This record gives sequence, structure tokens and C-alpha cells, in this order.
Amino acid sequence: MDWLRVDDERCQRWGWILSLRVFYRFLVVLALMIVGLMALGAGVRTMNAGLSCPDWPLCFGKIVPDFHVAVWFEFVHRAYAGIVAIAYAVALFISFRRKDIPPGARLAAKLGLGFLVLQIVMGGLTVLMQIKAVIVTAHLLLATLFFCCVLWMLFHVREKFQQEKQVVEPRNELVWPRGFRFILPILVFVQIAIGGFVASTYAGMICVDWPYCNGQWVPTLRGPMGIQIIHRFYAYALVVLFIALNLFVYRHRRQISKSLKLIVYAGGLTVVLQTAVGILNLIYFIPPLLTVLHQTLAITLLAIALKISFEIGLPRRFGS
Repeated sequence: MDWLRVDDERCQRWGWILSLRVFYRFLVVLALMIVGLMALGAGVRTMNAGLSCPDWPLCFGKIVPDFHVAVWFEFVHRAYAGIVAIAYAVALFISFRRKDIPPGARLAAKLGLGFLVLQIVMGGLTVLMQIKAVIVTAHLLLATLFFCCVLWMLFHVREKFQQEKQVVEPRNELVWPRGFRFILPILVFVQIAIGGFVASTYAGMICVDWPYCNGQWVPTLRGPMGIQIIHRFYAYALVVLFIALNLFVYRHRRQISKSLKLIVYAGGLTVVLQTAVGILNLIYFIPPLLTVLHQTLAITLLAIALKISFEIGLPRRFGS
């Protein structure tokens, strides 16, 4: 495995390329690319372009199909996914080539590779199995888990880079409840899963009003309408949770680092915006632009929840 290591001579010769700063920025770009890919996927779904290419991995038996708006919308989504996969392969190679990559980042890189492979397989099954709801939702969730792995790599590399540059940030003095750091991202991920079922079963169009659903608060908890109702009330619970977390952090603001306070406040703002866009989605009957924005805000909220989890898990140190 010596070929995976970077010797000191090459580090000096190519230091600006191999530096942690450059790798960190590369991971930032990769994370943004994944967000864009997921937004494009949401656009494909809302415009019913998922089967514009009826075969896979080719499109009408061609690598590059003839131009048609719907066909190219799906084709660009596939091509862009390929670019993301190549970029991740570069990140994976660097993660195991450098000696100073934190173990947490390497573990996330391994998991990310697994999720990426499964995601590619699920993307093919989405087409071959005629966009079944379970397959479409699994496709979304695997993309979300892949995104989480890239973010976790990014957080670890940024922390290592700051340590090398001797950038000392105050840590948290507050003792958080045991296990709390894992609860927030899991709850947001579950909501994304429910939202995926709402989208893949077209349950968003079942309720034609808000805050009621066809004139009732809870018409049923069965079928697509039940999924819509669960998604709504779960969203309300998340809003309450993030507002409570904001109030808690504000109350203990002297014991909490500035970076954690800012990210928690950003989470409160994002969850409110996410809920507002969800309501507008219902009022205006699921327009594609609002649907894409709704999913993008959900992914942003998950990224914030992961960052909160990472910050809480850092060693406690305040005022140093």
C-alpha cells in the first residue's frame, strides 16, 4: 500500500496541490455539486422526465441521444451524475493517499463509496422498473447518505486544516445530553424519507388546501393521503424542535462557541423557510421550481444538523 502514500519530496514539490486547504475546497465544491445533482433529480421527477430515456445505461441505445427537451433533461442528469462520481473517485484517492487525513474522514470515504455504488445501481433500477415509488425513494435516500459522507469528510478535513494552521476556536463548555448529537440528523433524514414517499407517490397533490387536508385536519393516515398528513405534522414537530434548540442555545450562549451558535440559528431559519416553501407547494399545486427549492432546503437542513452534530462531538474547550 506504499503507492497510496505521499512522500515528503513530492509534498514539497506539489505542496499547493496536495495541501489540506486545496483538498478542503475540493470537498466543498463536491458537496455543492451533489446538492445540484439532487436538485436536478428533483426537477426530473417533478417534470415526469424519469422515463424520457427508456433504457439504461444508454439512452435510446445511444451514449448521446438526439435532442429533445425531456430526453436531454434526463440525459444531463445522468451525465452530471457521472461527473460527480469521477470527482468523488478523486476525493477517495486523495483520502487514502495522504497520511494526515483523519480516520473519521477515511471511514466516511469508505461508506460514501458504498452508497455511491448502490446509488448508481438504484438509478438504473429506477428506469428499468418503471420508477416504482420504493425504488425512487431509495434512490433519493442513497443520494442523501452519499452527501452526508462527503460532508463528514469535509468537516474532518477542515478541522485538521485548522489544527495544522494553529487556528484555535473556542469549543463548547456546555455538556449536552448523551446521544443528542445523533438525534437531530436522524430526525431530519427521516423527514426527507417521508418527503421522498410523498413525491414518489404524488401524494402532494392529494390535499388541495392548507392547513386542512380537503377540509379536515386528519382525513386518514392510510395510503398516499396518510403519507401527506404524516409529512405535515412531522414537519411541524421539526419546527418546534429547532425553535426549542434555538432558545436553548440562546439561553446558554456564554457556554457555547460562536460557530455552533451561528449554525443553530441558521438551522432555525432554514426549517422555517423549508416549512413555508412546503406550504406554498400545496397552495400552488406542486410547481417544479418550488418543489426543487423545497428539496434543496431539506438537504441544507440536513447539512446543518450534521454540522451541529460534529460541533457537539468536538472536545470541550472554551475561552482558550
